[in-house]
Amino acid sequence: MSAAEKFQEAASSDSKDATTPLVWLARTYLHLHKLPDAQATVERALQSDKNSAQAQSAQAELDFRQAKITEAEALLRNLIQDKKADARAYLWMARIYGITANYKVAKTLLDMAHSLDPKDPDISAVWMNTLSRPERLVEFKKEYNEGKYENEVEQTELAEAIAVLQDREKNPDRSCKLVGKGVTTEITLRSLTYDAYRLRGYGLPVNVNGVSSNLLLDTGAGGILINSKTAEKAGLTKLSDQKIGGIGDSGPANGYSALAQKLKIGDLEFENCYVQVVDKKSSLNVDGLIGADVFADFLVDLNFPDHKMRLLQLPPFPDQPAQGASLQSPDAGAAKLHNRYIPPEFVGFEKAYRFGHMLLLQAKINDAPYKLFLLDTGDWDNTITPTAAREATKVHREYGADVRGLSGQVKKVYSTGAVTLAFSDFKQERDDMVSLDMTSISNNIGTGLSGTLGFAMLFQMEIWIDYRDHLVKFYYDPNRLH
Repeated sequence: MSAAEKFQEAASSDSKDATTPLVWLARTYLHLHKLPDAQATVERALQSDKNSAQAQSAQAELDFRQAKITEAEALLRNLIQDKKADARAYLWMARIYGITANYKVAKTLLDMAHSLDPKDPDISAVWMNTLSRPERLVEFKKEYNEGKYENEVEQTELAEAIAVLQDREKNPDRSCKLVGKGVTTEITLRSLTYDAYRLRGYGLPVNVNGVSSNLLLDTGAGGILINSKTAEKAGLTKLSDQKIGGIGDSGPANGYSALAQKLKIGDLEFENCYVQVVDKKSSLNVDGLIGADVFADFLVDLNFPDHKMRLLQLPPFPDQPAQGASLQSPDAGAAKLHNRYIPPEFVGFEKAYRFGHMLLLQAKINDAPYKLFLLDTGDWDNTITPTAAREATKVHREYGADVRGLSGQVKKVYSTGAVTLAFSDFKQERDDMVSLDMTSISNNIGTGLSGTLGFAMLFQMEIWIDYRDHLVKFYYDPNRLH
């Protein structure tokens, strides 16, 4: 009997306490990505006992998954202040503090969650990623040997993580550290096109082991991804096989993690860096991708109108000395224990939610409520999910559209009616917008993604990004040449 069936049976029995099994049934539905069932079950739990701290905690989990971050935080804060919080309440409050760059507080809350229920697999998974590298390796091996995975994908991902951690333990110098005296640089971006008439994005010149490459600068991607042809030329050292996913309906592409002895980006040179290599050359049609998140130790200035990218020093935390810079890579240690710092010169920046390498911003279509949109310079244009679009406008199927990503072609593509997109201090009116399903991404990051802010709009702007503190600033001059 499945967990869901057991909880359903317990909730329908003659037991006086139906609330507890209903709460865990709702959490099971959330784990299975069955949001309507989770919603209905949470409502039943609250009807059974509207004052139940567990039921309110489950409601907060559902709110988080539906991108109602503010509502979730209010519920959890009340539970914690009233000393009614269960382990899961501390877990989800820790997640909220994590996506808002308040890592020090998040770690305290997560330690509390783990002390209350160390056997909860969701708590354990998040808690392990806060450990030191040697501690994580021990815990990951234990998880793998005990078979604590639900499917082949999770098993493969765990094996990949263990392989990289083991390599780093054997080779502590592989930290992608900046070498030399330079700490800032300015780089001319290169135009990448679909054809003679259509601009796809901007490429960042990156020298890999002495081999020149032009990597698509992609704020929607994470890390450095190189196609196998470029990797072979550069003589990259293969570490372990990997599955690499993205937009598309054909499943993850085959690939592997590898080590680049040297990366040169502008005037900056980095040594011993982990990268990913994808076997599907045709799925990229470029030398590779570079996620802007690898520059988390810098203030990233994307001056698209002038075809420039600058990497600048971030102001140090008031209570810490300036730290040496490196490129962020898959082996990066636990999150640095600091809380969000907004220096005086960053007061005009927007606050973003950071989920891994993704920066999510509040945006709205027409008069519908605000949703979460991904800042994505690697996406060809703004996009919206059909569910979010139907709240604001008409949606119809586009049968001739050809949308592709690392996971192949998107089979179902839609188009909207006239829309006005509003985010930050900007509005853009459109006759239509491409609409496609992003459920798999939402399931992966654990909250509802409703669309992307894409390159066709962003290339008209200058964008400053502080990944360290999850801050973004946009500047648009209508009189500037684009």
